Amino acid sequence: MARTIEEIKADMTANFVKQRAVISAYGLDGKKTFDQQFSRVSIENILFYVFATALWTLEKLFDLHSSEVEERIEQLEPHTLRWYVNKTKAFMYGHKLVPDTDYYDTSNVPDADIEAAKVVKYAVASESNTVVYIKVAGEKEGKPSLLTDSQVAALRSYMNTIKDAGVSVQIRNEQADLMRISRVVYYDPTLLSADGTSLSSNGKPVDDTVKSVITNLPFNGMYRNTDLLAALQALPGVEVVDITGVQVKTRNAEDWTDVVGFNRPYSGYYEIESLNVEYKQYSAVE
Repeated sequence: MARTIEEIKADMTANFVKQRAVISAYGLDGKKTFDQQFSRVSIENILFYVFATALWTLEKLFDLHSSEVEERIEQLEPHTLRWYVNKTKAFMYGHKLVPDTDYYDTSNVPDADIEAAKVVKYAVASESNTVVYIKVAGEKEGKPSLLTDSQVAALRSYMNTIKDAGVSVQIRNEQADLMRISRVVYYDPTLLSADGTSLSSNGKPVDDTVKSVITNLPFNGMYRNTDLLAALQALPGVEVVDITGVQVKTRNAEDWTDVVGFNRPYSGYYEIESLNVEYKQYSAVE
C-alpha cells in the first residue's frame, strides 16, 4: 500500500539530517529534526517535497498494477465452485454480456440500476459427476425468495455462455422447504404465563426465538436441533425444552420427513408452516 507524501518526505528528511557530510556542510544540530532547522520555503524543503511526490506517484502506480493483476487472476480462475457462485451473483437481468467475454459493460450504468439488475442475491454451488448444481434465490423483504421464470431462463442462458466446456450446470430455483416444529416448554410461572406470554413484555419469546433461528440461518445453512434447543434454553423463564417433532418437506414432495439431529434445505432456505408449543409449568418440588 502506497505511503502518503508526508510519510515519504519524513523518511527522506530524517535520513538527510543524520548524514555527517550534511551536518558539517549546513552546521546542523544532530538532535533537531529537519523541520526544526529548515524553513518551509527553503529550496531543500521544496526539493524533498517534489521527490516525495514523485515516489508517492510511483507507489500508487505499483498498487494499481498489483490490483489489476489480482483482478485478472481472479477473472481467469476456472473450474472452482467459488467461481461459479461469483459469476451467478454477477448475473444482470435485462443486460447483455460484452461479446466473447463473461462480463458486462457497466461504464454508463448507474450503481442503483446495476444493483437492481443483479437479481440473484443468494447462491451456493456443489458438484457431482461433472455436474455443477447451483441453488439460487432472490430477495424480498430481506429474505430469500423465488426468482421468476423469465429471470431463471435468462440466468440459464447466461451460465451456458460463460461455463467451462464439458461441464453441465443445473440451476435450482425452488420455493422454501416447509417446516413443522413441535416443542414442549417447561416454564417458570414467575416470568411466563401458561400460553408463553412474557409477564414483563407481553411478547412470546419462545415463538419469536424459533422464528429468528430459522430465518437467520445462512443460505443453504444446516439446521440443527441442538442449536434451536440452546437458543430456547437461554430464554428467561424457560427451564426445560423438549423436542416432540421437527418435520420438513420440499414443495413438490408428498410426505413429510422427520428431522433427526440436523437437516440441510433442498431449496437453500426454510419457511415455517406450523409451530406448536405446549407449555407446562415447571416445578422442582413434587
